[in-house]
Amino acid sequence: MAKFTRILSIDGGGLRGLIPAQILVYVEQRLQEKTGNSEARIADYFDLFAGTSAGGISSCLYLTPDFTRENRPKYQAQDVVNFFLREGHRVFYKSLLHTIKNLGGFINEKYSHYEFQQLSSDFLGDLKLSELLKPCLITAYDIENRRTHFFTQHDAKIDPKQDYLVRDVLRATSAAPTFFEVAQILSFSNDTYHLVDGGVFANNPALCAYAEVRNKFNQDSGIKKSHKKSPTAKEMVILSLGTGDVKKGYPYKEAKDWGNISWLIPLFDIIMTGVAETVDYQMKQIYDAIECPQQYLRINPILPKKGILPIDDSSQKNLAAIQQLGQEQTGQSQQSLDNFIDLLLL
Repeated sequence: MAKFTRILSIDGGGLRGLIPAQILVYVEQRLQEKTGNSEARIADYFDLFAGTSAGGISSCLYLTPDFTRENRPKYQAQDVVNFFLREGHRVFYKSLLHTIKNLGGFINEKYSHYEFQQLSSDFLGDLKLSELLKPCLITAYDIENRRTHFFTQHDAKIDPKQDYLVRDVLRATSAAPTFFEVAQILSFSNDTYHLVDGGVFANNPALCAYAEVRNKFNQDSGIKKSHKKSPTAKEMVILSLGTGDVKKGYPYKEAKDWGNISWLIPLFDIIMTGVAETVDYQMKQIYDAIECPQQYLRINPILPKKGILPIDDSSQKNLAAIQQLGQEQTGQSQQSLDNFIDLLLL
């Protein structure tokens, strides 16, 4: 039994999901080296996975079961990297007809969701949320009821109202406004929900994951079924992986006269980055207060000023640049990652 309840949190960020995916290749390789087990997988060493948008997609891939082997994951960490590299063009797919019909996204969503739905079906089939290997928390936002919506494997296992096809979960968590049409999905109790990307409120879901564990987990890293106390921050370790900060400034002389249209993209950028930074600040305060800063590790590279690596550009040039940044960030973070991996193995 592990000493800590171990949490992996992965931000949203479109194709920049390649960055945390690349970091986790290193984590998986080091786990294999340290344990002497070539079959060690990311799913084996975390007790809760949390993800938004691209982070939700990655989390579900790590937790997809191989039905030919009991309780074993189907995909290795490198498979998730390959998913972004090889299938990215199917996530952000737009036909010439769609582009013309919607004036390039000006009067409707920028991309059709149908190809992404087919991609999800190809990888996941009719897999249910309740069938994922470990507890998870995937974010989305309910636009009709105006409330947050969390897809949680551990709740789905005991309540059909909270169970869904995983491909529908991915459709919902990645339905980024302006990029994709609002997702309409059904639970297994036939309740209908209309959802958008969880990045509108929790692009960095680390604090949501922390709260979930405090509320629903036992100290033995299991789902709460008894009077046992929930783990405190001292009894958790959290690895939080970002998809890159866009530190693009907005000059006062330009911004002071902006109206509704001019503010639209900058405001979305500021809110997304600001919320993620706030969560990181809150998590650091929690762990600094208990004098265990080493139990919370946040890795989030600063994007290069020249070329911000668009989240929806599936060209080989952009994907190669994103992967390279992920590899560089892994190299810069090796010591921190090795120290954190040691905590995972306690």
